[in-house]
Amino acid sequence: MTHDRPTLTVAISTRGVRAYGLHAANWPRAVGLDYLVLMQEAEAEPGLKLHLEALTVERSDVTIRRLASTGLSRSRNAALDFAQGEIVLIADDDVAHPDGAFDEIRRVFAQDPDLDLLAGRSFTPDGVPRKPAHNRPHRLRLWNSGRISSHELAFRRARITAAGIRFDEHFGVGAGTSNFLGEEYIFVADCLKAGLRGCYLPFPLSIHPPESSGFVWEGRAAAQARAGVLARVFGPWTPLMRVAFAAKNFRRFETIKDLGVFLLGR
Repeated sequence: MTHDRPTLTVAISTRGVRAYGLHAANWPRAVGLDYLVLMQEAEAEPGLKLHLEALTVERSDVTIRRLASTGLSRSRNAALDFAQGEIVLIADDDVAHPDGAFDEIRRVFAQDPDLDLLAGRSFTPDGVPRKPAHNRPHRLRLWNSGRISSHELAFRRARITAAGIRFDEHFGVGAGTSNFLGEEYIFVADCLKAGLRGCYLPFPLSIHPPESSGFVWEGRAAAQARAGVLARVFGPWTPLMRVAFAAKNFRRFETIKDLGVFLLGR
């Protein structure tokens, strides 16, 4: 690990006027830490150009990448392509990080050279956990990683790219398909199938508003999208896994009809 290359890159996805919510003054400076802003729809408004330029004023640790692509998974893949840090932390324009989170991420990876992926906990701005979570560390498996959000995830970039892993651009917000969720689970699953090693540690990693696409359960579209994610992850085992998933999450489906759509995948 060289001294002129960051150890941790915070890769922040944003698009259009949402970028006005980004302020470099909120991003702590530290040796070995840098920020990569992945900007989609940069031409949405004339004032965005000046705002993006202001993010880099007197901040050599901030890089802006304007992307011609759309879709969250394509933005995540740009993080794989352009991040400079050995470790990449996924973030969004509505995400903040608790004090000490960046140091903890780097400490964990430094202490475990064989670790490839790290998942932590997210909280609302009021300090409430965004979802129930185990209070004990555990190894990531296909059956316990489905609730990980992108902004709870950090990874060793070089090992991910060496394994040929990318975010599946057919899934996630803005993908241009009906699969508006699940891209982070598919990414983790692909990493695990490739033999990479991940773990969950119950430390505060991110701060995010209570709402997100992964929390949407109402309606046919959400049921179909979840069914599609399981089909992508489990292949021939999909029918069995859908039954197991439905049994565990029965009360989350709004109607019996939605449950049926999920089980049948259509």
